[in-house]
Amino acid sequence: MTVAAYAKVNLTLEVFGARADGYHALRSIVAPISLADAIEIEPAETLSSDSPYADDLCLRAAAALRGWREAAGRRLSPAGAAIHVVKRIPAGGGLGGGSADAAAVLLALNDMWGLGLAPEALAGIAASVGSDVPALVIAQHYRSPVVMEGRGEKVRLLAGAVGRRLDLVLANPGVHASTKEVFALAGVRGEDCPSATDRCAAALASGDLGSIASSLANDLTDPACRLHPEIADAISAMRGVGAAGVTMSGSGSTVFGLVDCEADGARAAKALSAAGIWARCARLLTA
Repeated sequence: MTVAAYAKVNLTLEVFGARADGYHALRSIVAPISLADAIEIEPAETLSSDSPYADDLCLRAAAALRGWREAAGRRLSPAGAAIHVVKRIPAGGGLGGGSADAAAVLLALNDMWGLGLAPEALAGIAASVGSDVPALVIAQHYRSPVVMEGRGEKVRLLAGAVGRRLDLVLANPGVHASTKEVFALAGVRGEDCPSATDRCAAALASGDLGSIASSLANDLTDPACRLHPEIADAISAMRGVGAAGVTMSGSGSTVFGLVDCEADGARAAKALSAAGIWARCARLLTA
């Protein structure tokens, strides 16, 4: 079987104080977008993956689900799967490429192995695989933005529908932003700060593009730009082609902005590409 592994953007990313486990507490709207890797999975006697990532989340996801299956006494033949990944999402770009692949593997193997687990149960298994994987399991299954909190283990569907189609432009400046280094420079919000996530959720429901653009927020953008001026240059270039609400996804280095329509997105991506920047147009996935 072949399934799509949809990338994500963080429409908001709020950073709070460090947790007891050393990770920062986060709150974020994680939105799946149309840019996707292709995951090809076939039954096999063992588990294998040709993912290009050194930390192969596809293999970890498959092993975690097989472990759940065996603990539940669900023995199947063949016992494994061969996973082939066709990459289209830039690696290390804040678009959740490895996590999206892992989420797609969990959803696909749940079907292929006939386990019948609800996506929420799969998200619980995904928490042991990677911080972004639970959110992407839910976001991919429901084709909907989700709110992610904590380290990433708390996930819920965004309350209220997105009120309009949202087209966007992605630009990757070709630098790798270390998540650890970016977080080390990040300030933290107080718990009593107004919620950027709540404001963005209300704007999404309204369907007003200007309100949505002004509500986008990522607390990691400034520290990432201090570490990598190329990200700041990409933000300026994105604004120069007319995108609105330009910000960064995750801890970088991909930036994105909103446009009025798909045609505007294609024109903006073409202009950025002509300037030597990796760029794509995409749209938010909504149920």
